[in-house]
Amino acid sequence: MIPEKPQTTTFTDAQWEAIWHTGSDVLVAAAAGSGKTRVLITRLIEKVIAKKNPIDVDELLVVTFTNAAAAEMRQRMASALEEELQRQPNNERLRKQLTLLNKAHISTMHSFCLHVVKQYAYMLDIDPAFRIADTMEAALLREDVLSEVLEQLYSEEETVQLTYALVDSFSSDRSDIDIETLIEQLYNYAAVDPDPVGWLRTLPILYAIGEEVTIEQLPITSIVFDSLDATLQEVNMQYEAIRNLAEQPDGPNAFLKTVEADEKIVGAFAEALKRRDWQAMYESVTSVQFPRATSIKKDSCDPHLAEMVKQLRKEAKETIEALRNRYFVRPPARLVEEMRQMHPLIEHLAAVTERFYEAYQEAKRERAIVDFADLEHYAYAILTTEENGMRKPSEIAELYQEKFEEVLVDEYQDTNLLQEAIIQLVKRNSEGHGNLFMVGDVKQSIYRFRLAEPQLFLQKYARFTKESKDGHGTKIDLNANFRSRPEILQATNFIFSQLMGADVGEIVYDDDASLKYGARYEALHAPVNLHLITDSEEEQMIDVLKEEMKPEHLEARAIIQQIEKLMREGAEVTDAFTDEKRPMEYRDIVILFRSMTWANTFAEEFKRANIPLYVELRDGYFDAIEVQVMMSILQVVDNSYQDIPLASTLRAPFFDFTNDELSDIRKTVRSDTFFEAVQQYTQEGHAKSEALLEKLNRFFYLLKRWKNIAQHGSVTELIAAILEDTYYYEYVGALPNGKQRQANIRALQNRARSYEQTSYRGLFRFLRFIERMRSRGEDLSVAKHVTDRDNVVRLMTIHASKGLEFPYVFVAGLGRTFNERDLREKYLFDQQYGIAVKAIDPKLRAIYTSLPFNALTEKKKLELRAEEMRILYVAMTRAKEHLHLVGSVKNFETATYSWQQVAQLSEEQLLPSYVRSNASNYLDWLGPALVRHEQFPLEERICTPLINDSQWQFTMWEAHTLLPREQEDRMAETSQEEAVEVPSDFNDWLNQEYVAVAATETPSKQSVTGLKRLTMLEQFDEEQLFRQQPSEEQKEWTYERPSFMQEERKLSGAEKGTAVHALMEHLNFQETYDAEKLQSFIAHLVHRQLLTTEEAQALNVDSLVKQLPVIQQKLSLARTIWNEVPFTYSYEVNGEATLLQGIIDCLYEDEQGELHIVDYKTDRVMYNRTWEEARAELMKRYTFQLQTYKSSVEQITKRPVAHCFIFSFDLNEWIKLV
Repeated sequence: MIPEKPQTTTFTDAQWEAIWHTGSDVLVAAAAGSGKTRVLITRLIEKVIAKKNPIDVDELLVVTFTNAAAAEMRQRMASALEEELQRQPNNERLRKQLTLLNKAHISTMHSFCLHVVKQYAYMLDIDPAFRIADTMEAALLREDVLSEVLEQLYSEEETVQLTYALVDSFSSDRSDIDIETLIEQLYNYAAVDPDPVGWLRTLPILYAIGEEVTIEQLPITSIVFDSLDATLQEVNMQYEAIRNLAEQPDGPNAFLKTVEADEKIVGAFAEALKRRDWQAMYESVTSVQFPRATSIKKDSCDPHLAEMVKQLRKEAKETIEALRNRYFVRPPARLVEEMRQMHPLIEHLAAVTERFYEAYQEAKRERAIVDFADLEHYAYAILTTEENGMRKPSEIAELYQEKFEEVLVDEYQDTNLLQEAIIQLVKRNSEGHGNLFMVGDVKQSIYRFRLAEPQLFLQKYARFTKESKDGHGTKIDLNANFRSRPEILQATNFIFSQLMGADVGEIVYDDDASLKYGARYEALHAPVNLHLITDSEEEQMIDVLKEEMKPEHLEARAIIQQIEKLMREGAEVTDAFTDEKRPMEYRDIVILFRSMTWANTFAEEFKRANIPLYVELRDGYFDAIEVQVMMSILQVVDNSYQDIPLASTLRAPFFDFTNDELSDIRKTVRSDTFFEAVQQYTQEGHAKSEALLEKLNRFFYLLKRWKNIAQHGSVTELIAAILEDTYYYEYVGALPNGKQRQANIRALQNRARSYEQTSYRGLFRFLRFIERMRSRGEDLSVAKHVTDRDNVVRLMTIHASKGLEFPYVFVAGLGRTFNERDLREKYLFDQQYGIAVKAIDPKLRAIYTSLPFNALTEKKKLELRAEEMRILYVAMTRAKEHLHLVGSVKNFETATYSWQQVAQLSEEQLLPSYVRSNASNYLDWLGPALVRHEQFPLEERICTPLINDSQWQFTMWEAHTLLPREQEDRMAETSQEEAVEVPSDFNDWLNQEYVAVAATETPSKQSVTGLKRLTMLEQFDEEQLFRQQPSEEQKEWTYERPSFMQEERKLSGAEKGTAVHALMEHLNFQETYDAEKLQSFIAHLVHRQLLTTEEAQALNVDSLVKQLPVIQQKLSLARTIWNEVPFTYSYEVNGEATLLQGIIDCLYEDEQGELHIVDYKTDRVMYNRTWEEARAELMKRYTFQLQTYKSSVEQITKRPVAHCFIFSFDLNEWIKLV
């Protein structure tokens, strides 16, 4: 029974029910700011202090998401018990509860599982004295085990062909890294299933298709049909909008004939889709030929409406075209046959992954270690027993069921399948009579990348009832928000009632889900502010500062201006402790990002504005100069024949070699490696001074000493010896930011110390250990702790802000594209369907999308959109008093017109599903939703506004109003050609001393090649510790060869390269060329004077015939190809504008609409080199050039470049650079 709620209590009715409800499983949907933690604590305390049937605190199992949350809950329970004890000082039972609290099971799921495993380790085949492996130790062990497994497979004759096919399908010719990554990712995905081996064994089922099975009968096809239904809905809405516009009095009525013809075509496809007849759909869509649009006479209608009609039809046709390219390129029988052909490969992949799983488990047993995933699996094994092929609760599980009077799970929306299985094993009874209490908010489930499964919450929410009946549990909605002002809640409801739906978003944002005002703020006008930053005509002229005009800089300055305005105007906030008004401070402000990519830019801008900003970056540690120096020394001690680490070590301040000295060593001794050159230079007495000789001798002395320590001692001892011998620790401590630099070195020592507590030893493995950390994005940064009282603006990710609240919240970067990198891989994973891979032809090295891959791409895309919606919801609900949303658009009028077009397609509250599913950034959602608000500034409204009470303020910023302060005056008159982003190391070189000399000696026009040579100079850190001046500015000028040198002379290598480039420019990559056909085509180019006779003769036709098919594998699939693309950009050299010129050999757009750059190289790199060395040489020579091309294309097209490739005619191979 739920006791009557006292009139004096501040709990809402829903909170009161959540505190007292018993007798069934309970799911509490606790919206943001709804007082969830207070409710949880009160429920726990009331159960412990109840006069009737009280329970002890150790009879509770409380599962939290983080250790910090568990510690907070334990502390708050202790405080509540102590308060109760003050009221009942003689209550011995309460004193007992305080004692039991230390043993209470209030912890994360991992900690509870660790308790179970330690308690019952004797039931498992593991060492009872096991330890938990360090994350990177486990990663290294997996890498070693996987390499061993693959080596074994290569030697097993019965499956070696399948192994080679598997490797060929997913890896490059020279490395197994891609197949290793696939197997490890598949292992990680299986690890969240209660039966990972069983799940792996189900993977081939999707591809085990009988001969009589049709495409319509495949389980995976249901995803495609749902996707096609949604796409057809989109097309029909577009044509309905066209018809409505055309039928208006001043509309283009003549266009109705075109609409009718189009609708017949679409209708035929719709009928086939309705029957779920794939063959009929295929025949319908592949024969589509849309009629030519009816011409519209000038002045016969409103030209604005005519343009809208044309645009909508164009979009509808493009939608049908995209549908055809995705699903109907090949007939259905071929798609099914492709799946059958994949079966052996998938079956072998599953078997290999299972073998790796077992080998990895054995390797951990041998070392007496477990990882975090093991804890949950071992606990599950202890808590279950097998009966008739099924898992059921073991006697141990029944003991826990008897022990725990209640099982409480916080943040239930972030639970995975294995954790759910463990929870079900320790709870009692069925849902209708259970003792499980779950709290969470599925709208804040933002950890799918950790394989959290929000569907667990959604399924229970759909199944449970508000009054427990029919054997189901009870659901309670906590939707009163005690955090935010009503304006923030109304704005949040306005947005998400248009975005979140069951079809896209996985959540119905109805009245139960909407936020209700529960706080008590003083009434004032506090609308939510949307800041849109847009280009302007003035901005287009300011190309010298193009880097400064990027969205990240502009948004930072817009936020800075808002903060400065608030401070000037004496803005006030409500103090969290006193509940009284006080002046706003920097600590009341947070800036939220989806990712930290822009963090350094914001830090730079805030430093420039003298506003204190705290940002905790998880990367950058290994880029610190003191860490680079230490790592270079360790690399040289391990292997002295590494040129770059050796040069870095010699340039370090404790050896203090100059660039001139190093250059003299290399010029004097022409050995294969720089270390051999240094040795020979020293031994043969080439040193030009006693000082240099002394430095050389000291280096070799210390190197010998350090190598001896590395051989006989530990890495920790080696680092200590290096610091002792060089005084480097004291040196960096005397530099600016010295304490942080010393902390970075200590972090390296600590990492070495923890490494040596693992099962690994030795310097080589430590360096590999660190390299593995870097490749996985791990970092050693020393956390800079700040308290709530530190008066700084905070910058963090939206994920890091979850559970926090701030008076002022700025959400920035809303125009940045969603990260869909996973959808571009060769494979996708799914708990239900297993794995989908692209169809791969190893012989042709061709890759194309398969039916399962296309289907899962659609499913994962919808899951990604749902996750991004929830992330935006978390961001908006962090704000207590003021919320600012900040994003950038290229052109305000174009953006708002586009938003209105999609918004007007439906008058329902929920935006059309295709609008929500096809969004590429947050503004693609916010824009169409907000143009429906009556306050949105529109010159002409074409969509119907929604009736709502949310308050918004819209601020439009033109980019030229957000110039850096020092540039505001002089940039007003500046006009240059468009600028390209120049790499930071180039800017560092340009900003050295001797500015006047650099300016006078810089050519007014540079080629990309010349720019590349400049950037290959030394890189400098922020203090310019190792600054070196080039002795002479190098210039390169290219002249045409004089005529007397051209006569009767063979073409140079560069001229032969020009001939090859000319040929590639004009080839048709859809054609197949034999020697005769290619020779004829070359003659045709000579006839058209596109090649000289000499150039044609220099072309090796036999070699080209072999090379062209390799080139065509990639370019024949391109949607559009642009050859010989010229560009001219400007960059700033000490205030002087210098033009940058280049020609891109080939730019192409693939079937997915992504851009790629191709550079043809005829360099002879195989001479005196291995294949690997030749490939590395090409990458070394041309990476910078391709990076520059990439930046240029992205600036010109305003689209990202996915990849840059070299095709080497010498290697006859594609090389991906950036």
